[in-house]
Amino acid sequence: MRNKARILGVAGGLMLTVSAAAWARITPEEAAQLGLTGTPLTPVGAERAGNADGSIPEWTGGIQQPPANFTPGGPWVDPFPDDKPLFTITAQNYAQYQDKLTPGQVAMFKQYPDSFRMHVYPTRRSASFPDWVYEATRKQALNAELCPGWENGAVCLQNHVDGGGYPFPIPKNAFEVGWNHYLAYQGQAIEGMMNAPLIDSLGNRVDVIMEQWQSWMWWVPKAERPASDWFHRSGGPLLCDAFQVKQPPRQSGLIGGGCNFAQEFDFQSYLYVPGQRRVRKAPEIGFQDSPSFGSDGQRTVSSRWQWWFAGKESRHDLKLNGKKELFVPYNAYALADPGKRPADLFGKKHVNQDLIRYELHRVWEVEATLKSGQRHLYKRIVAHIDEDTWHGMGHEAYDARDRLWRMGEGYVLNLYDSRSHLIWGDQLVDLVNGRYTTFFGWYGNLGMGQPKVGLLKDSNIDAEIFTPQGMRKFGTR
Repeated sequence: MRNKARILGVAGGLMLTVSAAAWARITPEEAAQLGLTGTPLTPVGAERAGNADGSIPEWTGGIQQPPANFTPGGPWVDPFPDDKPLFTITAQNYAQYQDKLTPGQVAMFKQYPDSFRMHVYPTRRSASFPDWVYEATRKQALNAELCPGWENGAVCLQNHVDGGGYPFPIPKNAFEVGWNHYLAYQGQAIEGMMNAPLIDSLGNRVDVIMEQWQSWMWWVPKAERPASDWFHRSGGPLLCDAFQVKQPPRQSGLIGGGCNFAQEFDFQSYLYVPGQRRVRKAPEIGFQDSPSFGSDGQRTVSSRWQWWFAGKESRHDLKLNGKKELFVPYNAYALADPGKRPADLFGKKHVNQDLIRYELHRVWEVEATLKSGQRHLYKRIVAHIDEDTWHGMGHEAYDARDRLWRMGEGYVLNLYDSRSHLIWGDQLVDLVNGRYTTFFGWYGNLGMGQPKVGLLKDSNIDAEIFTPQGMRKFGTR
């Protein structure tokens, strides 16, 4: 397990079959491979070196300082304003780049040859994190383990320590990649107005506008969490998430929220229904293939962040296919320009491709195949996870006949003032019915100000909104 090829995790069937010993915490010798300089791996486990032809450069620390024209509290301006596309991939020439394209991208070229295109820019390994994230990752990696039963799909962490960190920077199986992906650092707290537009097959758009309060409690030390037992149970909270619908009018005032936990991964979620003035348990929010809230049934909970476990036990067998070099969305600063409003962002068939920057990056590929005897809308899901940030770059979902049904992309940028990585927005295109949806995001494109991202102690979040006892006081009829 300690030989260099396995530590680096290069493509090619990385530990697809693992022994019981392979899910233990990493050793001190393995941890020595992680570091800011002079080590084969970055502090969060990516390969430091570039690729053979130099089209992927060496990681040298990522963005270290905000651009000179950035104003704290203002929009995140593009740190690479002088970059120009190296080339553009279209329906006419995609075949020559097909080894660097996802199946979903290929399908989009075939289905929308007149509008789908990919502008490929120089690769910028812009990922960077606060020093305390690096330190927490090393500490966490020496302690955290998958709970017994993970081989059969149990989603649970044990022996983890306080204060966050990527638990498996040197992953040995798909579940460990999944945990890193789910816990990808987005700051400790996010608050702001967001949009989740729905676009029908004719190109008509309905904006679903919500106010969001979110805390990645995994990254919050125990001493800084609220005192309530709710935030100290079941191995500690991972994500606490809440929202209040502003429009469309028929859903205005609805509040949803809750948390999930290291040893109770299914979301403990609740809804405040304004017409009833009651808080109700909403177990379906954490259920495997239940419809994602506000998506008009066009996406499942498991498609959030381009793929996640979405339940306490996976209904799929997970396989790690190693790494691939793919053209993926990256450094999505053009999409985050507050001058771009919904009409600029959302085309009739997909997000405006002229605003998306693609780069060549190494990504982990996780393949999930439905277990015999289990039920799920998707027979198979293939997810592409960035090695530098652990965020989801995209995924493909296949139906019961193993036909490509939906393809997704996630648009991530480095918030260089806090060195966190926010999913600014995403899209999920239904290749069968011609509709597409987006999920909670597009924060600064409504003319309602920028989101606030940072540490929980510096936020304005009242954590009671994440609890069933505290949710009702936030409701208005």
